[in-house]
Formats: sequence, structure tokens, C-alpha cells
Amino acid sequence: MRLNLEIPTHTTVLNWTKKQGISKFREGQFYQHQKWVLIADESIQFGNKKLLLVLAVPESRCEHGNELSYKDLTPLVLKVSSSWKSEDIVSEIHKHIDLEQITYCISDTGSNLVNAFKSLNCTHIPDINHKFSLIIKSVLENNCFLNDYTKTLSSLRAKKSISKIARIVPSNQRIMSRFMNLTPLFEWGMNMIDLLDQNKLKEEENIELSFLKSESLREFICDTYQILTVLNHIQKILKSKGFSEKSQKEALGLFSNMKSDNSLKIKRQVEIYFENLTVKAQGKTICCSSDIIESCFGKFKEIVKSNKTVGISDLSLCITAMIGVNSPDKTREAMETVSIKKKSNGKQKISPKHYLRKK
Repeated sequence: MRLNLEIPTHTTVLNWTKKQGISKFREGQFYQHQKWVLIADESIQFGNKKLLLVLAVPESRCEHGNELSYKDLTPLVLKVSSSWKSEDIVSEIHKHIDLEQITYCISDTGSNLVNAFKSLNCTHIPDINHKFSLIIKSVLENNCFLNDYTKTLSSLRAKKSISKIARIVPSNQRIMSRFMNLTPLFEWGMNMIDLLDQNKLKEEENIELSFLKSESLREFICDTYQILTVLNHIQKILKSKGFSEKSQKEALGLFSNMKSDNSLKIKRQVEIYFENLTVKAQGKTICCSSDIIESCFGKFKEIVKSNKTVGISDLSLCITAMIGVNSPDKTREAMETVSIKKKSNGKQKISPKHYLRKK
């Protein structure tokens, strides 16, 4: 920016970042010139606080069918609270945008978000990741093979992670949202079955993996791996192309060679999900993924992970600083027009520390 400065302190850089974050918010009239899609989520608990983030994306951008990027996003709500009830979410959205400008909203299936969109009379599109997780859960949650398989792998990790055979120990599975993270377990199972069949394991490894010689378990692992592969491929199609009649047909075609009971049950539930999306899409291409907001939270967690006691502070303005269109001119404008403590009519206005509460 052609500034004749010495190397700035970390405090100065942090203040610049907060200014950049504040500059990304827009007044209500900004949203009146086109239709918008809202993507909403709340963070996991930081201390005793949760962060509500609502992003706005032009509907025309979603109709293109390509995956969203940070530059497509405008922050609508960034606010902290000990909990987020549906009426609180409704209130925050009401403050910042005319509801007539909202075409639809994307989020997970959390009851507070779903009820908030229902109260706003906004069409809700369930995020495909979370929806597929619920579908898998409904079919496999009480499956005896899955329960025995995951328990055996857990025991193997606990006993052999630092042993001579640590190389064959499966990776940890997240306890939360475990049905969203089954793929690595079944990839491991397929790899180990292949090594067993090719006699590429040591004697002790063969003994520990002897449970994989069961034909019924092998059949379950192979079938579930196929199902997960298909669902992952479907997600890739819909995230890259959006949901439309064409992408729906391509996605369902992936089930054509699958005839097992579990695969047919899952296929039927995917069809129902697509039927609901078809009604809501009304012939348009729509976005059905909230990956972009998960990415924003993921980057924020990376920023604060070295200090677990930081909680949620104005540092969360880092999220809004990194989205939207960033350029030297826009950054310079933010530095020149956003003051850390503004004065308005003789009263102190918003500082970054209070921004999350008052914006």
C-alpha cells in the first residue's frame, strides 16, 4: 500500500485485521438490489460462549452451480452468546436484511436453525453432509456388524498404538458426528483385507487381524465401503455442480449396480431427500452445501487453538476479514475509514471489542 512504515507490531497488525473484518459488513440497503441465499451455523462451544455466523451469497452466484469461494461471501451476522435459541436467530436476521430478499437458507439440521428459518418463512435447504450422515445413521446405527467392528477397532487402537504392529492400527474416529466420518474406517478395513489375502502381513499382525477373516464381516465391510464411496461421489457432484434435475439424475445413477438391502434403503432415503430439494428448487440450480461456513470456523479454530482459554472475543473478526473481495484498494479503504473508536454525535460508537454485541 506504499506506506513508509517500519515493521509494525503484532498489535498494529491485529488492529488492521479487525478493521478489515468490520469493513466487510454492509448496511441494509446493500441487500436490496438482488436476491440472496443465507448460510448459517453456530460454532462449537468456546468456553461458555457460542458464535453465530450468518453469511449472504447472491442467488445468481449459486445458480452457476460451482463451489462457493470466500470472495462470494458477505457477512450478515457475527455475534456471540452463551446459547442461540431460534427466536434469537430470527431477531438477528431481521435486523440486517429484508426477508423478501432471501430466496432460501442453508444450514445443518439443528433444531434452533431449522425452527428459526421456519419462523422467518424462509425455505430451508439441509446441508448435504449432515443429511447424508442422518441417512447413514438411520440405516446402520443398530447394525450389529458395525457395532462389533467399531468396538474391535477401538480396542486395537488402545492396545497396539505404540506396539511393534502400530503400522496397521486404524486412525482415531471422531466421537461427535461419527456417522459423517465412517469412510476412513472402511478404507482401512478394505486395505487390511487386501493385505491379508496377499499374505503381506507379519505373523503378529495376522493374529490381530484374524477377525477380518469372517466372511459375513467381510461382506458387510465391502458393501458399506461401496455405499460410502457412492455417497461421497454424490456429494462431490452436488457440491461442484449444485442440485438440479441433471445433477440429481447423475447422482442417482451411481446406485445402479448396488442391490444389497442396506444400499437400497439408503438409495430410497436419498431419493426422498432429492424429491424435497426438487420441490424447493422450483426448476433452478441451488446450492445444498454449507461447507464454506465450516471452512470459516475451521480457520478460526486454527487461529485460536494455541490459546484454548481465549474464548470468543473480537478476534473472531478474523473470520470476516478473510471473506469477501480483498484487494490493496479495499484494504487501504478499510484502514482509512474504519477507526478503532469512532465518534458519532459526541457518543462513542463501536470498537472491535464491542462490535460482536452491538452490530
